[in-house]
Amino acid sequence: MKQMNRTMVTMLLVLVFVTMAVAPVSLAKKPWEKIKIPELNPIQMPAYERVELESGMVLYLAEDHKFPLVELSATIDAGSFYEPADKIGLAGMTGTVMRSGGTTSRNGDDLDELVEARGLRVETWVGQSSGGAYLSAMKEDTDLGLELLADILRNPAFPEDKIKLAREQEKASISRRNDDPMSIARREGMKAVFGADHPMARHAEYATIAAVTRQDMIDFHSDWFHPDRMYLVVIGDFDSQEMVGKIEAAFAGWEKATVPLPADPEIPEFPRTVNIVDKDDLTQTTVIMGHKGIRADDPNYAGVQVGNRILGGGFATRLFNEVRSRQGLAYSVGSSSGTGWRNPGLFMAFTMTKSETSEHATEAVLAEIQKMITEPVTDEELEIAKDGILNSEVFSYDTKREILDRMVMFERYGYEADFLQKYQEQVKAMTKEQVLEATQAVWHPDQMTIFAVGSYADWDGDFTEFGPVTMVDITIPEPTMEVPLATPASLEAGQALMAATADASGGQAKFASIDSYSETTVLQANIQGMDMTFTIEKQVVFPDKVHTLQKTPFGNMTSVIAGDTGWGTGPMGDKPIEGEDLADAKEELQTDMLGILRNMDAWTFQALDPQEVEGKMCNPVYATGVGDDYRIIYIDAASNQVVMVEQPGISPMTQAPVTQKVYIDEYMETDGLTMPKTMRITYDDELFGTGTVESFKANVEVDEALFTK
Repeated sequence: MKQMNRTMVTMLLVLVFVTMAVAPVSLAKKPWEKIKIPELNPIQMPAYERVELESGMVLYLAEDHKFPLVELSATIDAGSFYEPADKIGLAGMTGTVMRSGGTTSRNGDDLDELVEARGLRVETWVGQSSGGAYLSAMKEDTDLGLELLADILRNPAFPEDKIKLAREQEKASISRRNDDPMSIARREGMKAVFGADHPMARHAEYATIAAVTRQDMIDFHSDWFHPDRMYLVVIGDFDSQEMVGKIEAAFAGWEKATVPLPADPEIPEFPRTVNIVDKDDLTQTTVIMGHKGIRADDPNYAGVQVGNRILGGGFATRLFNEVRSRQGLAYSVGSSSGTGWRNPGLFMAFTMTKSETSEHATEAVLAEIQKMITEPVTDEELEIAKDGILNSEVFSYDTKREILDRMVMFERYGYEADFLQKYQEQVKAMTKEQVLEATQAVWHPDQMTIFAVGSYADWDGDFTEFGPVTMVDITIPEPTMEVPLATPASLEAGQALMAATADASGGQAKFASIDSYSETTVLQANIQGMDMTFTIEKQVVFPDKVHTLQKTPFGNMTSVIAGDTGWGTGPMGDKPIEGEDLADAKEELQTDMLGILRNMDAWTFQALDPQEVEGKMCNPVYATGVGDDYRIIYIDAASNQVVMVEQPGISPMTQAPVTQKVYIDEYMETDGLTMPKTMRITYDDELFGTGTVESFKANVEVDEALFTK
């Protein structure tokens, strides 16, 4: 026992000496802590002059003679807020075609060449709450640049070919909008919080894009683009007085608006809802939760900005540290403060988690928001958040253009000119108590609408603990075609027209007797500006077997449909054909012209009004009843042969819906049948390619081994 006591005493003495030796080291400042970090410079307002012209146009001019460059940034009181609900997409398309389509005196292609040759940059756009234009030019090209900018803003031509291109771009965007779960959650969440019909939440559909005409663009431009709705920031190497004169001359005669801007629609107050998008192809869940926030001129603005920096507006936040790092519930997690400049913003938190922790992760995020409104933040959190905001603000306004563009926004939305400086001072002086007061006033976790996207069957809960669940359908509505209501007379006439077509091509009995066929077609197509040749060898055994060999410039590709199974092989390897792809391939056997004539009893044929197609008077027949899509078969009134077949299709380039038309230019006689020989294929009336049938043989023996994998 004594020996043990002596040992313990010795160890304690050693520990004391070690502690005494180490203490000065641990108390000493670390090397990086010795670095003196100066206070960040405040946001420096550039020297500028505000000038309002007689036309009502407002100029912000800031001379900068460092480089021989001039920048002009225009903001126009226009936007998708003002487009009709049945033509959503009009504003954005107008902004695009104003630039791409050129003007009444200079077409878009010529404009592109001139801009490129002179090293200019000229752009236009229309967003949700404003339109805009931008010009960058060397000093010696200032006059030319102003001339072009004024011409574009005042005299856009809106040519049909550029409108068509803009429409295709919009359709491609719509076709891809359900590819990303976060995009789905944000889009549908905005509708749940602000209302599906509110301009802040609504979005374009194929039908609204298709409804936009050239006249609509002309009218939109005429309604909203005027000098008294335009703010022009000018920065660079110029004399301000001289520049004012040049701008007045360039825009001389531009008429003021005749009606005031309409008030923004009110944002209704909606109760909390819980919404689910079930996508069984996902292995993780994306959840957003949110409610209407505030405008930036709300007294609580600075407080919730600081609070959000602590909650989830960056790295090392509460959501990041607790939900992602400590609990391991999220791949990504964060929040936004809920502030907006023109309208109240969306206070929102989000998380991306694995399916099995969907409900748990949502609970964890809501719990962290609840803490933010029930207890003060720590001193350390407060200082880190304040430093982060002040640092980022400085770098967000490090150019004259950024500062003056923001000044324009302040003027448009009714903010004081020194808003930024006052905001900085409020952040610097912010206390823990003020943060708590602000978050309590603005954030209400029990009112946050929840929107979750994922494989619902794999979740750890059904989300009913948050409220009644609504399953949301995000299917993109396909374009529809208006046709007259069928009558007994139109149905009888349609049936007779198709019977005459079958007789002109060999007879209904002949088509009905076809059990198999082989066909070789050569397709000449232009894809992204490149002319390509494809040879397609097809062998079919009715009702549900198809072997297709495609010889392409990229190598051979084979697809096989064998009843309820299918597969494809090609340069990229093997791939099964299943689900909708398999169903579509089998359906095609029944819905091409051979399939229609072979099994006419399965179809409903409705005669439409006569119509001329490429100089031939035709009797159109609206064919439905097999598959989900329609066909319009245009039958030559003189010969009863098919001139053209119109149907819904998918663009091979954009994957967006298109109207596909196949024109039959030449027929051939084979095996007692009159069959198409040469064809043209168009998508939305744009030529895609031409096909030539090199051989067609009916009721041939097909090797069954082709359908065995």
